Amino acid sequence: MQDLKQRNVLNQNNQQTTSSQQKNQLYSSTYPHDHPLAKFRQCVSTDFLGGPKIFQLNHIINTFKGSTGIFLILLMCYYNNFSLSAYLIFILHGSYGFIWIAKDLLFPDKSWQVKQTIFSSLVACAILLSYWSIGWFIISRRAITNPSLERIAVSCFCYIFGVTLMVVSDVQKFITLKYKQGLITDGLFSRCRNPNYLGEIILYGGFAIVGGAWENYALLLFIWTTLFNLNIYLKELSFSKKEGWEQYKNKSYLLLFKFFDEDIHNYLFYGGLAAFITINYSYGGLINVLKQQ
Repeated sequence: MQDLKQRNVLNQNNQQTTSSQQKNQLYSSTYPHDHPLAKFRQCVSTDFLGGPKIFQLNHIINTFKGSTGIFLILLMCYYNNFSLSAYLIFILHGSYGFIWIAKDLLFPDKSWQVKQTIFSSLVACAILLSYWSIGWFIISRRAITNPSLERIAVSCFCYIFGVTLMVVSDVQKFITLKYKQGLITDGLFSRCRNPNYLGEIILYGGFAIVGGAWENYALLLFIWTTLFNLNIYLKELSFSKKEGWEQYKNKSYLLLFKFFDEDIHNYLFYGGLAAFITINYSYGGLINVLKQQ
């Protein structure tokens, strides 16, 4: 009798495991592995020029991001630059590295836990080094060294808002997918399909604002329009094959939040926001605009 109960329990567990595996296979199969851009992404990120796969991608990312603060301190000593902008970029970019590592340890993203060939690892290192160039431009005095109080406020706001948006959305994704596969259509994802990417764009934009160098803006724009755009496009292809896609697409935007149900209201909101930012930037900030009134 006891053996019969044990067999029933084992059969039930096996059925649940099989059902779970089938569900995971069903949703993972929606990723467009055969798409030319997906093959290109895999070639560059994991298989570039072949050879043994030695390093794990998330370990490389964590090493660079975690040592950002040390790198910036060394730059400050080398250039003997302990200006306000140097300390500001050290505090913002350096703290972000520790936040990223904590997030990866507590809420890991499986897409980063892949082995790479040596040359794919070198590509990853090159991308991460390019992020370090933001601090180098500032500390080497190729950018603003004495930022205004308003520039400091805007850069800090972008960093705090961006890192919060990125971390919270990644945590929500981790917890939701742990218990339920498929589209995530609530919380931060209810009105924006890529809040984590939006958060990273905003926070790195905050880093660039510290120094105001056009080279930093150009670098970030290049990364966003190539690497980010590729990843988002492939995600969209995967989403489009999942249940409930059409309804989710209609109530959310690709990268921005769809605050209002009617598109025209969102266009007016973001248009007004863009005009406000442009006018204030052109006149040297909101304080200068108010002083001229």
